[in-house]
Amino acid sequence: MAANPIKQKLLADIEQAGGWEKVFERVASGESQTSIATSFGVTQGFLSRVIHLDAERVRAFREAKRLWAITLVERTGDLVSNVKENRDSIAKVREVAAHNRWEASKWDRELFGEDKGDVNVNVANFAAWHIDALRQRIVEASRPLGQIMGPPTQPEPDGEDE
Repeated sequence: MAANPIKQKLLADIEQAGGWEKVFERVASGESQTSIATSFGVTQGFLSRVIHLDAERVRAFREAKRLWAITLVERTGDLVSNVKENRDSIAKVREVAAHNRWEASKWDRELFGEDKGDVNVNVANFAAWHIDALRQRIVEASRPLGQIMGPPTQPEPDGEDE
C-alpha cells in the first residue's frame, strides 16, 4: 500500500511528539486540523483519515472539539466585554461573536445548539379511516338489526276461503 509508509511515519511522529493526547490537546486549544497536519508533514485529509481509523481516536477528537467549543464561548464573552466603544470595533466583535456561537453550536449541539423544541408527529392511517367510513355507510344503509333478527311475520289468512 502506497500510503502505509506515510501512515507509519505519521504515527511515529505523533508518538514522538507525545502521543494522541498531545494532538487532542492542540485540538482542544483551538489549533486547526490543517495546522496540526502541516506540522507533521501531511495533509489535513490524511490526518483526518488516520484519526477515523480508530473509533477511540474519533471519540477523543470529538471530545476535544467540545472542549474547544466551551473555550471559544468563554473567549467570545471576554471579547465582547472588552470591545472598544467605537462603531467599527463593535461591528467586528458582533460578527466574530456570531461566528463563534455558530462554530460552538456545531461542535457541541447539546450545550450550544439551538433549541428546536419538541417534535410532535401525527401519523394518520388513511386506509383505516377509509375502511371506517365504508363500514359506517354500510351500517347506515342497512335496515335496523331488530327488523332483520326479529321473528318472522306470518301472513294473515285471507277471508276468501270461507
